Amino acid sequence: MKKAFVVIDYQNDFVDGSLGFEKALEIKENIINELSKLDFNTTHLLFTYDTHDENYLKSKEGINLPIKHCIKESFGWQMPEVFEPFLQKAHKIFYKNTFGSLEFANFIAKSEYEEIYFAGLVSHICVFCNIILAFSAKPNARLVLHQNLSASFDENLEKSAFDLLKAYGVELV
Repeated sequence: MKKAFVVIDYQNDFVDGSLGFEKALEIKENIINELSKLDFNTTHLLFTYDTHDENYLKSKEGINLPIKHCIKESFGWQMPEVFEPFLQKAHKIFYKNTFGSLEFANFIAKSEYEEIYFAGLVSHICVFCNIILAFSAKPNARLVLHQNLSASFDENLEKSAFDLLKAYGVELV
């Protein structure tokens, strides 16, 4: 496969749970519509899950963001039920305990992907980090972020992240 579509952390806790915000809910239909258009014969579907354990609050991230979220196997850790048919079609799912996934980056580095499309949450945190990792792993690949399929709770940080991604050659559509 030469193309991949990556959904970053579209999980219940970010949508309407402990770290939920309105814009996250607003993009759900857009993501589902885009996934419905994918040709799985030409495009691999990849997902990431923010994944923490009960000791999250003792971690560096937990100290800086002391709100329990995405505790493995909890309802908040899961994706909304409407994503289930797409999860079944996923080529690979990455479970990460921090913003970016080295497993994802290493997978991308070994892939034949020439185009990688991104969607998900949160624009200026996990989406940004994983796009940068993909850029490092495949510097000549076409990287595309669907702005209407990504959201942040902070418009200023989101704009800054988008500006940086553009400066690195990531296409924003």
